[in-house]
Amino acid sequence: MAMLLAAVLVAILPSAPSIASPPAVPSAAPDGRILRLPDEAIAYVPASASAHPPVLVLLHGAGRGSGWMIRNFEGEAERRGIVLVAPTSRGPTWDAIPAAMRAANPQSVLDEKLGHRFSRSRDSDRVEAAIEALAKQVSVDRARIVLAGFSDGATFALAMGLSRRRDFAAVIAWSPGIAIESASPARGRLVYVSHGRADPTLRFEVTSGEIVPLLENEGAEVTFVPFDGVHEVPASARKAFLDAAFAGARQHD
Repeated sequence: MAMLLAAVLVAILPSAPSIASPPAVPSAAPDGRILRLPDEAIAYVPASASAHPPVLVLLHGAGRGSGWMIRNFEGEAERRGIVLVAPTSRGPTWDAIPAAMRAANPQSVLDEKLGHRFSRSRDSDRVEAAIEALAKQVSVDRARIVLAGFSDGATFALAMGLSRRRDFAAVIAWSPGIAIESASPARGRLVYVSHGRADPTLRFEVTSGEIVPLLENEGAEVTFVPFDGVHEVPASARKAFLDAAFAGARQHD
């Protein structure tokens, strides 16, 4: 099923436009509501949302552009009736990124074994807190929460989203950059990954040669779509991944 979907996606990906530069603040679409949540998180509730809408959690890249994420997914939210929530990292990027880049201490067996395995962090707590704060204001469908991210946000989405202790319906990663092992992977989780072959920011070869094999080794059901482009989210990959992720989520209803 995943290989068939990948073949279909490759056929539609050639030269789709990418997401633009981040604006300073989100701008609500007609009749939609912007909600300010704790720790600088933002949510967007479209006018098309049902009484118990699904949720797309959007993790920004380096630079904490949560407003950018909301702005660029407002149209998808309106068309699909999904609620968007964009948490922010505490620092310039998600805390698992510098931790994963740090070399393990060769003098510590525990650090060698567990130093680069992700379980939880202060930023993952911020993500979960944003979801809980949203749920207090909107009666969301908890069986249909999809975690997604771009760039460093994609790397963090994979680290956090593969954990067995978190029940995300699917995980989407547009152009991740580092392979981070999960301390307790959830086997069978739906994962969608794309990356541009000419990406000058985060290397395509890391995603194809390290990240995807790690996900597969951890038991994820991975759909990987390479495309001829740079560090971007092609519109066709965005649409196709959301189609697939939320179709999979509906199976839990």
